[in-house]
Parts: sequence; structure tokens; C-alpha cells
Amino acid sequence: MMLPVCPQCGRKYETDARFCKECGVELVVPRPKENEPPGDLVEVWRTQGEMEAQMTRALLEANGVASMLSGEALRLTHGFTADGLAEVKILVRAEDADRASEIISTQEGLRLCDGCRRPAFDSDPRCRYCGRELG
Repeated sequence: MMLPVCPQCGRKYETDARFCKECGVELVVPRPKENEPPGDLVEVWRTQGEMEAQMTRALLEANGVASMLSGEALRLTHGFTADGLAEVKILVRAEDADRASEIISTQEGLRLCDGCRRPAFDSDPRCRYCGRELG
């Protein structure tokens, strides 16, 4: 996520800041227009559990990649997953997908698929995204 800049001095600031730390001018936080899509989103990872989803999302955010979760409503309602019914998908902007995949693959037990460059478990025989043999 790109940080906004102060209109007076040009210093970047967090979106929850009210005043610029550099020049003290009152800041206006840019908001997306109502009903404007956030851009093209792509899935970079799937998880079966809330904790893994939140940890992966936090890892991405700590590395400057904005993300969102999708598909958690059924899991939260029923408390379990069955055959992927309530998987949580981690989505990022299309332009951030490669970087997000690299960041996710740094977690223990994961690596990048040589075919689609998406994260895969070391123990998986095939990539869950492109089907390529991981060998």
C-alpha cells in the first residue's frame, strides 16, 4: 500500500495521522470513491484456518503488501472446513502478486512453484494452483 504524502512538505504519512510530523499541517486522508473497485485482485494463498490466514496477512502487511481475506464467512459460521467449502483466500492487487508469493514462500515448509511462481508446500506432489509436478 502506498502511503499518502503531505500536500505541504511532501513527507509520507500513515493514513491514521491527523497532522504532518514534519511541518504540522492538518492532513486529509485519501479515501477510495464509493463503489470503486480496489483494482484487480488475485489469490496468492489459501488456508483452512483463521490463525494461518491472519498470520500470513500480517506477514504481507509488514512487508508493505496490502491484502484482504475472502471466503471466511462460511468457516466462521460453521467452524470447520470440508473439501475447501470454507477456505480462506488471501488476495492482493495483481501488481503485488509476485512479491506476495515470494514473501509467503519464505515461511517454513513452503517454496515457490517453478511453473506459476505461487507458494507450495514442500510436501505437496503438485502445485495447487497450476498442477505442475513439484518433484
